[in-house]
Amino acid sequence: MPSHLALAEAIREVLLKGAEAPRRQVLALPGGSFLVMPAADEALALCKLVTVEPQKTPAVQAEVWVKRLADGAVFHLPGEALTRARTAALSLLAARLLAPRKEGALLVVGPGAQGEAHLEAFAEGFPLTRVLVRGRGRERVEAFLARARALGLPAEEWRGEEVPEDVAFLVTATPSPTPVLPERVPEGVFLAAVGSFRPGMREVPEALVREAALYCDTEDALLEAGELQGVERPVVPLREALLGRRSEGRFVLFKSVGHALFDLAAARVVLASAPEGRQAP
Repeated sequence: MPSHLALAEAIREVLLKGAEAPRRQVLALPGGSFLVMPAADEALALCKLVTVEPQKTPAVQAEVWVKRLADGAVFHLPGEALTRARTAALSLLAARLLAPRKEGALLVVGPGAQGEAHLEAFAEGFPLTRVLVRGRGRERVEAFLARARALGLPAEEWRGEEVPEDVAFLVTATPSPTPVLPERVPEGVFLAAVGSFRPGMREVPEALVREAALYCDTEDALLEAGELQGVERPVVPLREALLGRRSEGRFVLFKSVGHALFDLAAARVVLASAPEGRQAP
């Protein structure tokens, strides 16, 4: 995959220059869901197919099909890897734009694939002083700590009740339906909440939402994110933030649920850096 900074720049360009992407369609499956996410611009037409089946391992499987409009070539891209990279790059883009503090510790709650992708992205984009992690699976926590140390960063497990004051960047990347954070975070934290993607899921407690300057990836998050249900204050979409609009709060909460626009941006970068791609038969 390309660097997270390159993906972040591609997402910025897509948001500002525009592309076509309707809301994703969600169809019921026995024991799960099937998501269809199309998008297109002047160069590419894309469709991402996702199955979510909580009783299986892995619970989420994705693939991306891209058609290059100039010559009709079709490419099959790895959906899970693309999703991990572009989600972390999206958070990085928002943090570089909105984070009140640009240096400090990173705390990740949820040391799975998304948590590790965010570790790599924030290590690429900011001078991190140390890394903290909390998770349920011992093996995943240890693997996350090893990855942070391999990047040259001091790393330890977060066992406390309060978020340490030196934390400048906070990421929640869990499938939890209930909050995974305490009701207070330090002044000026940038919090990227990326795990919850349904109205009934909420990683961030309501008390924190009330204090935050609120941002989201696209307007779809207002309908899909549990943290944003019933919020009466303005929530600023990232595109509007890129154009200069700001929200007010004690810290920054950036809520993302994902969108085909970001897959389109990532596909642009992947095909540009490897033009031979993985062309379908």
